[in-house]
Amino acid sequence: MLTQLRQQLAKFWGQQSKPQRIVFITLVVTALVLIPLFITWAGTPTYAVAFSGLSETDAGQIVQALDEQGITYQLRNSGTILVPSKQVYDVRLKMATAGLPEGGTVGFELFSGNTLGMTEFTQRVNYQRALEGELERTIGSLSTIAAVRVHVVTPEKTLLASEQAPTTASITLQEKPGQHVDQAQVSAITHLVASSVEGLKPENVVVVDVNGNLLASGDSTADGALNAQSDSHRAAELQVARELQTKVQNLLDSALGPNKSVVQVSVAMDWTQRETTTQGFDPAASAVRSEQTVSETYTTTNGTVAGIPGATTNLPPAGGGTTSGDQSVYYTRNEETRNFEITEVESHEIEAPGQVERVSLSVLVDGVTDANQLATLRSVISAAAGIDATRGDTLAVESLAFDRSYYETQAADMVQDEQTDLYIRIGEGVGAALILLALLWYVQRLLSNLRLASAEAWTPVLRPVSEMALASGPAPHRLTNGSDKFAQPGEKSATPQISEPEIKPLPKIELKSLPKMEVAPQSDEELQLQRAVEQLAEDDPAGLAEVIQLWLKEDEKRNG
Repeated sequence: MLTQLRQQLAKFWGQQSKPQRIVFITLVVTALVLIPLFITWAGTPTYAVAFSGLSETDAGQIVQALDEQGITYQLRNSGTILVPSKQVYDVRLKMATAGLPEGGTVGFELFSGNTLGMTEFTQRVNYQRALEGELERTIGSLSTIAAVRVHVVTPEKTLLASEQAPTTASITLQEKPGQHVDQAQVSAITHLVASSVEGLKPENVVVVDVNGNLLASGDSTADGALNAQSDSHRAAELQVARELQTKVQNLLDSALGPNKSVVQVSVAMDWTQRETTTQGFDPAASAVRSEQTVSETYTTTNGTVAGIPGATTNLPPAGGGTTSGDQSVYYTRNEETRNFEITEVESHEIEAPGQVERVSLSVLVDGVTDANQLATLRSVISAAAGIDATRGDTLAVESLAFDRSYYETQAADMVQDEQTDLYIRIGEGVGAALILLALLWYVQRLLSNLRLASAEAWTPVLRPVSEMALASGPAPHRLTNGSDKFAQPGEKSATPQISEPEIKPLPKIELKSLPKMEVAPQSDEELQLQRAVEQLAEDDPAGLAEVIQLWLKEDEKRNG
């Protein structure tokens, strides 16, 4: 079978002209090249831009992360990274989780290259860019800072110092998750920047965060300081409220499950600074402060009483002495004075500002209708948030059926988008298959046209001659209309048939009875005739036998 098919292909190839062979080879080579390319193109995903405008450092880190995760990508201009369109958002989220891109900055390495030909203005702009980049690197090295941008404005110098505008700077900070930049750190950043830029004062530096909160106003007046202080107080209250909200929300998510509760916290803090001085005395505790003793004694002997007439002279002496005209006089006096110090208690207290004055906490839970369960949740939330009723704190815990139509709509839209994407992929596959079938059909039609245009029709593969000779049944009769079609048994011809005598089978010829004959060399014409007879015997053995019978009958008629 394969041998005959190979022979027919060789015959078909030999029947083609040189231009037809060239066209056929061109078509086959084109099909062999285009079909793999088309299959590869159909299976190649479409790419979309995931990151653009990256520094070389960030691009290198992202490419390394993509290689580790086995995600295909494409690079453009060393600053643009493309990934399969279906993975764009997934890649962005994964890179954001890893802290990429970090945001590359340019420092004084700007001047490491050749600066020949730069104008003074270009040099000044590059110096300002380099200075800002170095400041961003320095501030970004702080543990609480995730990203930072610095802008410095240096005015042109004037002739008069009184007309010289001051140098100013503005800083934007992004805090790391869970970190907070306090006022001391903000002050340190402003002084750091002011010390790094010529002519810049700390009060001319403005610092804000990515949420728009003013951390340093850059205003040296009293109003500016007051505004900055007010913003700082508000930021502190929001920070305390976020901490309480996170604590209560985690508790409810663990107890009820995610998306089953909503927590809102409002915190009011007392920013009044108080100093209290208290004085007191303890009468039970005393101490001798001073002690003084006075003692006085004198005596007179055998004398008359003399002195100034009066009651004093006539009174007996103190201490029991007696006076007489012929006796001595004795006088003594003792005096003791003690001063006691009462214990004095004095206390001086300074109450720092920022004490929590009042907490208002409201909680909504979904689908909790049991009063006992609500009471349990209320007591647990009160303990977790530190609710103090004597301080004026309020707590509200209520049950409400949540409206989830929005989330259901979003989920339905996501499912619809996935189905649309699936249909698009199926359509791409079907389109590729149709294009491939159309190409194969075109090649088949082209081959068919070439076959029909050849000198001889494509012959089907027939059974061997031995099998055809053994086939039973009468031989078909050739129609008289001059065609090569044979009439089958029972089929009538359109034209009258020529009656032919009964064909007798050929006598059996034994090869042993044949004499040995020397075969003369055959010419090309004889060889072609021999090949034609062999081909006819192989294609139509019955017809060949009929022809031989006719030849033999004609020979018998001529000899008889």
